[in-house]
Amino acid sequence: MSLITFDLDNTLWDVEPVIVRADFAMENWFDDRFPGFSQKFNAQHLQNIKLELIAVDPSLKVDISRLRVEMYRKALILFGLHQEESAKVAMSAFAHFNEWRQKVDHYPHTLEMLKQLKKHYRLAVITNGNADVFHPYVGLGDVFEFAIRADKEGVVKPDSSLFKKAANTVNLLTESVIHIGDHPYDDVFGANQAGCRSVWFNRHGARRWKDDWPGRPDAEIHSLVELPSVVAYLTK
Repeated sequence: MSLITFDLDNTLWDVEPVIVRADFAMENWFDDRFPGFSQKFNAQHLQNIKLELIAVDPSLKVDISRLRVEMYRKALILFGLHQEESAKVAMSAFAHFNEWRQKVDHYPHTLEMLKQLKKHYRLAVITNGNADVFHPYVGLGDVFEFAIRADKEGVVKPDSSLFKKAANTVNLLTESVIHIGDHPYDDVFGANQAGCRSVWFNRHGARRWKDDWPGRPDAEIHSLVELPSVVAYLTK
């Protein structure tokens, strides 16, 4: 039996509105506890803190959850909190952010498509993000066997080790893995260089494959409803 692996953000849902809502929620969270915080540390200021932290510790770019905690911690120190208090508050802040991070809106037909695939294939996740498919808000815990997250592994797609780990988890060769994702480099190139096949999710057909992008997907879809028939063709 083949393993079908999925990217999450911008493959099963649009991630931008999720992060926008979560950031709005965080503004309220901070201002309820530290009036004036969000005015002093607006989105651009927080982004600059992120970049400064990555410059000092490049490993934070891989672990986006830890990066956000450190961003909050640094901002709180600059706001005037002591080291110990800032660390505790930063963890509480991230917990609140993370709840909002999971409040995703699936693309149309996502759950039906996954349930249809699950009848014939094993399903898993390979993501560079920190969405949790087993969280009740995401609501996909019944269809996926496991999830491989870059922030837990210390490497990000397109690193081939993530795709190989997925195959090894279910005792399959990488050629028995089909990966679906929206990103030409992280998903398509990453899967192909690991020996997996790839399906490029080019939503609504809005993009064209560029000649300077490495490799080519084994298939391209514009809607998730196309996926079961495409996977069936690739696994004949």
